[in-house]
Amino acid sequence: MIQRRELVAAALLAASLGAVPVRAADADDPWAWVVKVSNDILDAIRADDKLHSGDAEALRALVDRQVMPSVDFTMMTRMTVGPKWRQASKEDRERLKVGFERLLIRVYAGALTNIKDHKCELRPTRSRKLAEELVVRTLLKSSGQPDIGLDYRIYRNKAGEWKIVDVNVEGIWMVENYRSQFASTLNQDGIPGLIRLLEEKGEELAGKNAVKPAA
Repeated sequence: MIQRRELVAAALLAASLGAVPVRAADADDPWAWVVKVSNDILDAIRADDKLHSGDAEALRALVDRQVMPSVDFTMMTRMTVGPKWRQASKEDRERLKVGFERLLIRVYAGALTNIKDHKCELRPTRSRKLAEELVVRTLLKSSGQPDIGLDYRIYRNKAGEWKIVDVNVEGIWMVENYRSQFASTLNQDGIPGLIRLLEEKGEELAGKNAVKPAA
C-alpha cells in the first residue's frame, strides 16, 4: 500500500521543483498555470522510467532543463535561510542555493516511485481575485486514495512571469519547515555552518541512494 507520507513528499517535490516556463496565454490565469505545473511534472515522472524509479540524476537533469527558469529558487532559499541571508556573500548565497536544491532532490527522489494516476485539481472556491502575490489551493487526487491538500505561494515578477516560491502540503509550508530545521545551525555556526550541513547532508543522502552493483 502506498504510504501517505511518501505521496506527500512526492507532491512537495513536484510542486517545489516542477514548474514549466510560463506562456503569455497563462499570464492572467495563474490558477490554470499552477494546475498545469503539477500535472506536467506528474506526467513527466510517469513517462520516464528513470524519473519514476527515483533516479536522482535524472531528476536533476529535469530540474536544470525546465524547472529553474520558472521557480524563484533564490527567493525560496533566502526565505528559508531568513535574516542571516543578508550576511552571506555572493559566493555563499550560491553555495546555499546549490546545497538546498541538492538536498531537496536527494530527500524526495525516492518518493517519485509512488506516483501512479495522480492528478492535480483546483480546490472549489467562491472567489478568484487576481493579485501580484497569490496562494493557489489545489488537491492532489488519485483513485482509491485520500485527497492531498497542496497549496502554492506564487508571485508575478516585473517581467510578468509567475514564479513559485513556497509550497504547503497538508498544512506544512516547505520554507517554514526547513527554516525551523536550519535555525539551530544558523544560530550556532552561522552561514558557513549551514553550507557545511547542506553539503554534508547531500553527500550522505547520495551515498544512501547510490545503486549497488550486482553481486
